[in-house]
Amino acid sequence: MPHAPRPHPLDAHFPRNVLGISLVEFIWGLGMPPLFESTFLQIFLRQLGASNLLIGLVPTMVAMGTAVSGLLAFRLTAHMDRKRTAVVLVHVITALPILVFGLILLAGGYSSGTLALFLVLYSCFSIAVGLILPVWQNYIMKIFSEKKAVTAMAVMTTAQSLTKVAGSLFLVRVVERYSFSAPGTGMVFTLVGALFLIGSFPFLFTVEDPGRALGEEPRPAGNDRGQRPSLAVVFRNRAFLLFLGTDLEYFALAGVIAFYANYATEFCGVAPALASGMFMVFSCVGGVLANALLGWARLLSARATYLVTKSLALAGLILMSLYSAPWVFYLVSLLFGASRGTRLMIFTPLVKRISGASDATLYFAVTPILALPLSTGLPLLNGAFLDAYAPLGAGAYRIVFLAMAVLCAAGLAFSTRMKPD
Repeated sequence: MPHAPRPHPLDAHFPRNVLGISLVEFIWGLGMPPLFESTFLQIFLRQLGASNLLIGLVPTMVAMGTAVSGLLAFRLTAHMDRKRTAVVLVHVITALPILVFGLILLAGGYSSGTLALFLVLYSCFSIAVGLILPVWQNYIMKIFSEKKAVTAMAVMTTAQSLTKVAGSLFLVRVVERYSFSAPGTGMVFTLVGALFLIGSFPFLFTVEDPGRALGEEPRPAGNDRGQRPSLAVVFRNRAFLLFLGTDLEYFALAGVIAFYANYATEFCGVAPALASGMFMVFSCVGGVLANALLGWARLLSARATYLVTKSLALAGLILMSLYSAPWVFYLVSLLFGASRGTRLMIFTPLVKRISGASDATLYFAVTPILALPLSTGLPLLNGAFLDAYAPLGAGAYRIVFLAMAVLCAAGLAFSTRMKPD
């Protein structure tokens, strides 16, 4: 009589670990709308007199910071068998630049140097985000079994998406009441920094026991089958490089999200308060739906999930290129949110699986470096194009949207080549 498969030792800690990481994302989700893929930030910078090129610099700074800091994060943590303390510390460090900027605005208001100060502190924030990502991604994969990893990510990202809705609605109220005055924006950035700071500590609730939980002797992190991971190993992993091709769609959307709120407010009659908050609300709802149907319910395989949601994102880009009614922006935000929510849920477990490594920090660190031409180039290129062809008005934006649709289609083509799971 066949024996039932033994439960994975890490699964005994599943409820506690899911609760810990979900609390982090629940609190951070409240603060994310003003900063990450932010329509609020676009309009805020426009109020400070920023050009499209400068607005495009903001996502570029995040991409640069992520690429620059990723390998540093690997070097600093690769020797650690336990990484919970490192995860907490990098989250705390990331909160500080935003908190400082908010407090300065509340204390002194706007000045001629506000835009420059924001760019300096936001660059510090971006570098800190680069420290977070590979350490956080590897830690998440260390505390869950492969079988339960996608489910854990679905719960975590759903918690984040739900509170991002609340944070986005709060932004609508703040902008309606204060517009983009110094007290209003100062309050927003101060609250965001405080939330990020507080939200760094629920990681302490999680249980980290990577070697012992598997019944193994502890060994230095970074050793796999007796070999230390190297860049050569990463570049020889053809499945990993092919998988990165699917991210063309992700960066195409980033090249659109950096500008479409200004397009909506300047040419399509959408109120700034709605563009700064409600677009994010619909994006978060799209993420929640994707996580619920494709993560918790597991209606489709990872490959099929990518194909469906990336196809919806492509349809949204084409729709926005052809029509400019306000309802189009809400629908497009929903579709973009579904695609990007899926990517957040699936990307980390798939990289871990494709790497074949017990510690995949190096893979997570290398990913943003390989993507650097797209992640930094597209927002700057699109911003420069919009400034150069400003006389075309709305037509310049539509050209950008169509160009990004072509890139999105290329990412979708790579998704069709993923190995079925």
